[in-house]
Amino acid sequence: QNFPECTQDLMQTDDCAAVIDPVACYNEFRWSTRTLQCIDGTDDADRKRKACKCCSCVGQVMCNWVKQSRYC
Repeated sequence: QNFPECTQDLMQTDDCAAVIDPVACYNEFRWSTRTLQCIDGTDDADRKRKACKCCSCVGQVMCNWVKQSRYC
């Protein structure tokens, strides 16, 4: 699966801010099932959409997590 490149424009979107900002939360939950709750969103479907769209702005570990979790 190919994820969008993390461009400056993509990083500045509200969707990606919701994914990039909670890094401390990701560190706390270590990419578990609770990690999705770190992302601000209206529901899990919205959180998954944002995670797939913006995972490359967080790093390869997040892209691996969304792929392994079958969110994308």
